[in-house]
Amino acid sequence: MSTVDADLPVDGRNERSRRTREAVVDALLALHDAGDLTPTAQRVAAKAGVALRTVYGHFNDMETLYAEAGERELRRLYAVAEVVPPELPLPERIEWFCRSRARVLEYLLPVMRATRLREPFSPQLARNRSRYIASADAEVERVFARELSGAQGPKTLDALYLATGGPAWDALRTDRHLDPTAAEAVMRRTVTALLATEGAA
Repeated sequence: MSTVDADLPVDGRNERSRRTREAVVDALLALHDAGDLTPTAQRVAAKAGVALRTVYGHFNDMETLYAEAGERELRRLYAVAEVVPPELPLPERIEWFCRSRARVLEYLLPVMRATRLREPFSPQLARNRSRYIASADAEVERVFARELSGAQGPKTLDALYLATGGPAWDALRTDRHLDPTAAEAVMRRTVTALLATEGAA
């Protein structure tokens, strides 16, 4: 048997292990999407179609599973977001930015709701949140660099985070009972108002 042939069974096992691990994460995210924000390992296993021991064979505990799910969503949001050309006129940048941000937040909403429940007890989830906030701030600073270049730039950045962050989106969708289109319109109106002075300067 050649060296390559000898490696094939190991590679096959590794690939099956990878697929099983991904299926468990998929199951957790699917349960979140269905409104089950704190599923048990038993429900995750049932959704993934695997034995409970398989879940714990791949993840030490539910916190480890939550952490990996959060990491995956952070990576995927880049594929959902649009890259807004910073050279566009301000109204077009606002329109484009709010459309993209609304799509990202709606995509992440189930995970944001679930992780918020566990975040106080999970350093990894807190780190995931910090990374998301830093990424969101960087996008705002890139798209609205001209408007944020003045002395009030840091304060305006804080206000834009408040208007376009996950908690605001959740409040519009949950507390105000707005659909995604209406919530995006509120975001766009707020961002326009916040940048009106800076854009005119």
